[in-house]
Amino acid sequence: MGPIGSGKSALVRELALNTLRAGSDLLYYCIDDPADIVRLGLEDHNLPVSSLEEEGRLVFVDMFSRGAEKLAASLPHMDPGDVLDETLKFQDLLDSGRSFAMKPSGRNKVIILDSITPFFLLAESRRVFQYVQVMRFATRVARAVTFVVLHTDVVSERLENATANLADGVVEMKKRTGEVLVRGGILKVLRMGRSTAPSRGYFYQLTNQGLVFSNSPIL
Repeated sequence: MGPIGSGKSALVRELALNTLRAGSDLLYYCIDDPADIVRLGLEDHNLPVSSLEEEGRLVFVDMFSRGAEKLAASLPHMDPGDVLDETLKFQDLLDSGRSFAMKPSGRNKVIILDSITPFFLLAESRRVFQYVQVMRFATRVARAVTFVVLHTDVVSERLENATANLADGVVEMKKRTGEVLVRGGILKVLRMGRSTAPSRGYFYQLTNQGLVFSNSPIL
């Protein structure tokens, strides 16, 4: 979790690279960006994206492009809010996740949602929390690992805290201020499991090669 532009998507894409290279299967929900952008980002790191998709080891659910297509087909006849309501359906997300998680492969499974923030802007928070809870159950049943991105300073602090409390682990990324030429920030592990992590962070920098972290923690 962290503000827009802090590098959360860059972090989960590096996680995607590492998990695929380690032999895991990956389901990637593209919500903030179209799948083509994510594909290009993975290919830039010499990942054979097309081959992985053909093997069924990498699956994209392109919610962003679905919304764009719906908008192009419906304007000016449909209100933009209705377009988003028709696109970001929880049942579609659950159906995609179920078929991926329950498909036997003998490999570890990883799921990425980047990000769930639009759901809080479009639906009742109660429905979003219900969806997140169902995803938690499905993740446990499938013995998978799910990474969820949440933008802070967009929804209320109450919703941020409630969402974080549902997670088994929380990582916070904050942008550094006052250094125009440096794109990066401070990453902190706030919690792992039910235990609060030590209050320390690590400087990171956003580069063309990915995230670069400092070796020494910030106490």
